[in-house]
Amino acid sequence: MDCEKIRDLLLSNSPICVFLTDAIKRLNGGKDVVKDMVQCVQCDEQQTGGYTPDEGITLCANHLFNKKMAENTLAHEMIHMHDDKQFQIDWLNLEHHACAEIRASSLSGECRWTKEWAGGNIKTFSKHHQACVKRRATQSVLANPKCTSKEEAERVVNKVFEACFRDTRPFEKIY
Repeated sequence: MDCEKIRDLLLSNSPICVFLTDAIKRLNGGKDVVKDMVQCVQCDEQQTGGYTPDEGITLCANHLFNKKMAENTLAHEMIHMHDDKQFQIDWLNLEHHACAEIRASSLSGECRWTKEWAGGNIKTFSKHHQACVKRRATQSVLANPKCTSKEEAERVVNKVFEACFRDTRPFEKIY
């Protein structure tokens, strides 16, 4: 897969990526910074992407296997970029981090039931979306250097879950 070509295609044609680019642009005083802040790289870790406030979005070209996977990853990281610009997230604060991950997992499309079904993660159709969001947010918080255990990650995710899950900004509802 040609990561740069897919990135450019998604930023110009994917409804969710175009919408998020516009939302970030509004928060950035009308300046479009997204394309310049999305880099395709080879990653050592088993991840598909990442976001850091100073460097922007990283897409892990060697771990993205198709366009849909790239779209879900890019949307997830763009939600982080949006939230960082809107809320000035302290990424070392576990509650901030958990909320950011809950929102990105819920709103990006990565917890759609079809994706969860294909991955063998659906045990029941009831509340599968919430279970996926909690699972993914807990995994991310566990990787935070300030997090001391899986139990702490789960506790923090559960503490902020309801408020963060209900917050769908900049969308009107879950995509």
